[in-house]
Amino acid sequence: MKYKLPLFLVFALPMLSTAQLVVKNAEDFKIGTVLEFQLCDTSGVMPGTGGTNQTWDFSSLKLLPDKSTEWMVLPSSTPYADKFPGATLVEKYSNGSYVYVDMKQGQSNLLGFANPNMMIAYPKPVVFAKRPPPYGFTFSNPFTDNFTAGGMDFSGSGVVTIEADGYGRLILPNKTYKNVLRIKIVQVQTDTIKQYNSASQMRIVTYVWFDGVNTSAVFKISYTKSMGYNTGEVGYLLSEEDK
Repeated sequence: MKYKLPLFLVFALPMLSTAQLVVKNAEDFKIGTVLEFQLCDTSGVMPGTGGTNQTWDFSSLKLLPDKSTEWMVLPSSTPYADKFPGATLVEKYSNGSYVYVDMKQGQSNLLGFANPNMMIAYPKPVVFAKRPPPYGFTFSNPFTDNFTAGGMDFSGSGVVTIEADGYGRLILPNKTYKNVLRIKIVQVQTDTIKQYNSASQMRIVTYVWFDGVNTSAVFKISYTKSMGYNTGEVGYLLSEEDK
């Protein structure tokens, strides 16, 4: 069986330049924000190395015909709000998925994910934001989960590790960013299939780059390995609007 989880990241990050600028609201979205991303072919795309004064050149990315749109909406406007009563904001995706988030000052918690085919709940939420982490910052957060997929019931736990591992210049097909901070996120999750009492493991490695101006990451690379399947996703920010 194949399934994929998105990782939804919230950071407030310092951009490292001649003077250090602390960005306190990166991906700290408000209701009404709309994002549009250009999706790209994942073939041969590697994140590059971390460290100081890096240049990440992705100018030759192959663009896909698809774009992805995200709307930040009230939980009450979504079909699964009653399943996640603690959510204060929902990220609604153009593919029909919903991500339920409890936004707090200095911290954001992932409560659940839902679409017509799957619903995932995190009884112990994923603390996926601690604001603001400087370059070199690391943070690990344990969580628990349960969900049903393919007619089977899963429950388990995992750990997400967040590391601000590099800064420098980012070159994309549409723009060059002189000062960006890169965050590496590793999610390792082990679930037990209740019907068969067997375990499966999923590993997601995601890299995101922030420019200190947009609240969204301006570039994302994600790799998922689960139950023998390997998938990936690459995309860069086209627009961010508050409506």
